[in-house]
Parts: sequence; structure tokens; C-alpha cells
Amino acid sequence: MKRRANNPIIKEAVKKIRSVSKTGNEKFWSSVEEMILRPRSRRPEVNVGKISKLTKENDVVLVPGKLLGDGLIDHPITIGALFASKSAIKKIVEAGGTFLSLTEFIERFPDGSNVKLFGG
Repeated sequence: MKRRANNPIIKEAVKKIRSVSKTGNEKFWSSVEEMILRPRSRRPEVNVGKISKLTKENDVVLVPGKLLGDGLIDHPITIGALFASKSAIKKIVEAGGTFLSLTEFIERFPDGSNVKLFGG
């Protein structure tokens, strides 16, 4: 049984994932799609502090759930997430990093190579 999303942000992300997965890294994007289609209570929630501990400068990170602002980050990264708190975005930008919505992230990294997936 296929799950359907009612949220327009999720619908748009799934549409983009399905289009890029045909041309690129299908296994990676299908796992991302599966995670964002989970019920809200089962989607990953990752704190900025955890990402900071597990990444190095200029890494590219994807959170197929919600990015939360707990913790500190001291190096620039590029991060995409389905949803993010304002404090998380602020901390990423203050560290010199870049935050992208999931659809922007898919457009910028359609092949999914060298992307660290958090929360799966």
C-alpha cells in the first residue's frame, strides 16, 4: 500500500525525488522518500549538536525529517532538511554554513553523491 502525503511541502519533495531518482542514485533517493513519507512521529529529528559532532568542515548533510536547534556547531556545512526550527537555521548560518529546504537540496545535489544522510 502506497502512502500519500497531504502536506504540500512533502508532496513537492516526493515529486522531485521521484524525478531525480530515475536519473541518479535511485537507492539513496528511495530511502529518503520512505523516511519523509513516514508518519510525523516516526520521522527523524536531529539536533545541530549531533550533526556538529559527526561532520567536518564543508560536509553536505541531509535530514529527511526535522532539524532541531539543540547544541552548538562550530564549522560550516551545507544542510538540507524537510523541516527545521528557526534556532537551528540561525546556528547553521552563524557558523558560516548554508541551510536548504529539501526541494532546494534535491535541485542542488540531484545525484546524492557525497551526501551524509542523518536520521535513518
